[in-house]
Amino acid sequence: MKRYLEDNISKDLEKKIVFLSGPRQVGKTTLCKQLISSHVYLNYDSTNDRKIIKAEEWTREAPLIIFPAY
Repeated sequence: MKRYLEDNISKDLEKKIVFLSGPRQVGKTTLCKQLISSHVYLNYDSTNDRKIIKAEEWTREAPLIIFPAY
């Protein structure tokens, strides 16, 4: 399902950092995952992702890296 903010966020991501916040269970994570195709999604709550973040070992070719904050 396409979110009403998806186009605005995609446009903003072309030129700046975007912080997406809101109450629990409103679809922030779902929206982030919809925005990624060739992008990297790293969740600090995941043990494997945390290791990648701490070691700064994500691919540098990714046009977008998403770090969700809970």
